[in-house]
This record gives sequence, C-alpha cells and structure tokens, in this order.
Amino acid sequence: MASIFEAHSFAMTAHAGQIDKGGQPYIRHLERVANASVARAGHAKSVDRLGVEPMQVMQAAILHDVIEDTPATPMVLRAEGFSEAVIAMVLLLTKPEEPVPYDERMSRLIAKGNLGAILIKMSDTEDNLSPERTLADGADLRARYAPAFARLKAAAAALGYTGA
Repeated sequence: MASIFEAHSFAMTAHAGQIDKGGQPYIRHLERVANASVARAGHAKSVDRLGVEPMQVMQAAILHDVIEDTPATPMVLRAEGFSEAVIAMVLLLTKPEEPVPYDERMSRLIAKGNLGAILIKMSDTEDNLSPERTLADGADLRARYAPAFARLKAAAAALGYTGA
C-alpha cells in the first residue's frame, strides 16, 4: 500500500505548474487540506472512536483534486498502490463530468455517509473560505462555502464526529 509520502509525491507531480485561486502553487492548498483532514480524522478515531483511518484520509485529502484537475484516473491510482478506501474517497470528492449545482454535489456527498470524505470536504471548504484563497477578481466565495461547511459539519456530527 502507498504511503503518505508517495501520495504527496504523486500530487506534487500531477499538479506541477498549477496555481490556486490566490496565485500560490496548488500543492499548498492540498497540503493545508491534508493537514486539517488528518487532524479531524485523528479526532474521529481517537476521541470519538469512529472507524476512520487518519492516514487514508490524509492520502485522499492530498489527492482529492487529482482526478478532477489532472490526467490521473482511478486506474492510475490503483497502479500507484493507493488503497480502494483512498480511491473511493477521492472519487466521492471529484466533480462529476456533467455539470451539477454545488449544493446538489454536497447533498450527494453527504448522502454517501463516508466520514473520511466528509471530513476532507470540510477541510477543503474551510481552506476555500480563507481570505488568501479568494479569486483574483475579488469575488467573495463565502456565500457558497459557508453554508456548505455548516451542512458538512452537521453531516459529520450525525455520523458521531464531535470535533470542529
């Protein structure tokens, strides 16, 4: 099975040259999401005694945009040695090919009940709310992400998660 180091290396290579909404290397966003996600998953496992594996969550978090934003496929992730649990979370977090409204995508994710994917999306949403990640044109994404974060937090709580 692949390690977190291999996940990070894969993401760095796959996202090489990509820049985030704030003009920074995209890998920085993935690293922040992975760090926040592993902290949440650690809380879920150690405090809430939920069946979530923090290292799998961290791997999926660093890879969460790789299928959506690069040529990588689930088959490539399998060939690289990532577990089916990691790949499943990445797929749950990948935008579908057909356009689906953001609220509906959040509803679909929540309906799957995968706590790891929900914790990753919470971390991703929280990072997207950061002032450093606003669009260059100054668009305020708070109207989109703040309600989504509240929904994700409620969904995680319904699954037994007590963290923030």
